[in-house]
Amino acid sequence: MEYMAAQMDRQIEGAQHRYDDALKEGENPAFPVAASEYGGHGTFFGLTIRDHFAAKALQGICAHPDTWGRQVNEVAQVAYELADAMLAARVKP
Repeated sequence: MEYMAAQMDRQIEGAQHRYDDALKEGENPAFPVAASEYGGHGTFFGLTIRDHFAAKALQGICAHPDTWGRQVNEVAQVAYELADAMLAARVKP
């Protein structure tokens, strides 16, 4: 029984690492544009993948009539929760 519990703990830990890695990946630019194209040196500008996913989720949330009974900050929170879920879903087990 102890072996099974340890194995489950390792699986949970692995899933947490994959989720954390997905969130880190979400910090990368969604549509990277090299700064050198604007006279910069080696950096990138652009919307993060997480922000892009949240914006897409927000469009759907705002299109639903029940959204407008909620506080605006709650709507934004839900959009980012959905973005985090989309990032996690991109990670292959």
